[in-house]
Amino acid sequence: MTHSTPPRILVLLTTHNGAAFLEEQLDSVLSQRGVDVDVLVSDDNSTDGTTGLLERYVADFGHRIRLLEPGVFGSATANFFRIMREADSTGYDAISFCDQDDVWVQGKLERHFNVLSLPNGLDGLGPYSGVSSNVTAFTSTGERQLVVKNQLQRSADYMFESAGPGSTFLLRPAAFDLVQRQLRSPGSVADATAAHDWLAYALVRASSGRWFIDGESTVEYRQHGKNALGANEGLSQYVRRFRSIANGKFHSNAMHMVDACLEVASPDERRRLEWTKRRLDRLSYLDRLRLARRVSEFRRRRRDQLALAGTIAFGLF
Repeated sequence: MTHSTPPRILVLLTTHNGAAFLEEQLDSVLSQRGVDVDVLVSDDNSTDGTTGLLERYVADFGHRIRLLEPGVFGSATANFFRIMREADSTGYDAISFCDQDDVWVQGKLERHFNVLSLPNGLDGLGPYSGVSSNVTAFTSTGERQLVVKNQLQRSADYMFESAGPGSTFLLRPAAFDLVQRQLRSPGSVADATAAHDWLAYALVRASSGRWFIDGESTVEYRQHGKNALGANEGLSQYVRRFRSIANGKFHSNAMHMVDACLEVASPDERRRLEWTKRRLDRLSYLDRLRLARRVSEFRRRRRDQLALAGTIAFGLF
């Protein structure tokens, strides 16, 4: 697909007391080459000068930045669900998610839009509904680490993990509309799921959409004390993840995601989802063994497969 004019990208940015890093992030978004970028912002009760900084950008960039009415949402996920419900994607060629404290690599949007535009994908099997990528975690002391998310995708990984940080996501309008419809639907369980990026990836995959995870790092992923998840690496993160499994939180999150996916599932994916749901509901000894035997379908990374198999088999899940 070729464009005589640059593709129009809608960037959904959520903020909460992000003044310390927001300017650097906004500059990296607004300077993206090869695309026309509009930014829609939802602020969650900032008290540190974030709203004043946003208003200055509106004055400088005019219609390219629009601010929703600030509110009190209580979490990054709730704030993202709000902006995803209220965004108008009409006329845009793709929709992206954006955190307040990262830095986007120049060419990120152009690179991923070119992938989305391939009529048969990179493998000749058809177009992609969404694209994401690896990221590079960095700290204020200069430490840097590549966070790899582009391991081989598995048939059911979407039930148990996202494609990576939402700040790397770029969605076709139809894929975004699917997620938005579910979040707007009063009867949907989508709003009860744990994360906006995981939800988007899961709904796309459950409806038989294709997703590409780019091995190139396209986001500088800032690490600091207020990260919602951090780089997901290191001993402290493993301890945190184990606690979420042992206290039942991960099981609950997976159950909510499976239920949300069943609302949009294609026939083939519905069978897979229903098989998994029955076993997650009961978690009998035989159910745990059957789930543990199939963990290679549930997580992309081998060590995550082994950890999940152990917690399921020993009744810690």
